[in-house]
Amino acid sequence: MKPTIRNWALACAALLVFASGALAAERAAVNRRTGLYEVPMTDLRKAAERGDRAELARVAARLGSARMAKALQDPDRRNVLAALDGAPLLDSGILLLEGVLPLLASTDEGIRAHAVAASAALFAASDATRLADLEVADETTQATCRVLAQVAANEAESLSTRLVAMQGLSDSPAVCAATRRPAELLTSREPEIRRAAVLGLLPSSAPALVTAAHDRHGGVAAAAGARLCERRSQKQPLPAETPLRKLALAEGAQPEDVIAMLPCLAASADPADRAAIEELRANGAAAVRDALKRSQENHQDNHQDNHQDNHQDNHQENHQDNHQDK
Repeated sequence: MKPTIRNWALACAALLVFASGALAAERAAVNRRTGLYEVPMTDLRKAAERGDRAELARVAARLGSARMAKALQDPDRRNVLAALDGAPLLDSGILLLEGVLPLLASTDEGIRAHAVAASAALFAASDATRLADLEVADETTQATCRVLAQVAANEAESLSTRLVAMQGLSDSPAVCAATRRPAELLTSREPEIRRAAVLGLLPSSAPALVTAAHDRHGGVAAAAGARLCERRSQKQPLPAETPLRKLALAEGAQPEDVIAMLPCLAASADPADRAAIEELRANGAAAVRDALKRSQENHQDNHQDNHQDNHQDNHQENHQDNHQDK
């Protein structure tokens, strides 16, 4: 029994030493060089795990760019994830892009997804002028654009990560102009990717929009219809007429795309387009019905205002004429 008790005691002692060392590492410390209090990394991790963005931003700011950059290389996966979540919340977070870049190719799906989200958010908050002002290396931004484009095109990648990568490219059209090619994603097997690609096309991409308007998925076709209606409102010629009413009534059409097509349908003299509007008014999504109701109310208000203005003008002219006659 004695050896067993002795071994158990030694094991407990070893665990206590390990635990005390870990706790010491987690506790706040004072920088020997500056004499200043250093925020423990656990504060960042806890804020990230709670999803408390306000606290995450405060802790990231107190840690500073240098410690956040080190956290991106931390062997503790939890610290890396927290740093990726906190990086876009820093005022100068774009300076961490170089540290985020290698994580975009991580074999850890979670880290890779967080890195894509961080890169997209950093791009969204920084235009070309800001990148130049902060002297972010062009090699870093271009490499990030290339990896985001690869992630977006990778059919084996998770759908959510691909969509975030596409959003990052869309939010930085000038920076990622050389690698941003949404038309190449119109053949993806995922309809959500094809729809996002349609929304990322320039209005001048008429041939690609017309092709997408014939997509087998109603949501993709309707998104193309919304973009084609945008071209019509700008009086840009179309290479082929597209029946927007069919796209607006298509199964799977998103309400925001249908709403975007309403002005074109309302401006049409085709009875079939008028019938499509009535169909949407009766059986469309709630958001579409509300949009049509507001449009009708605005039309009635404008009609009433014009009627009152004309009545007042006519009354004033008649009064002036009668006065002159007298």
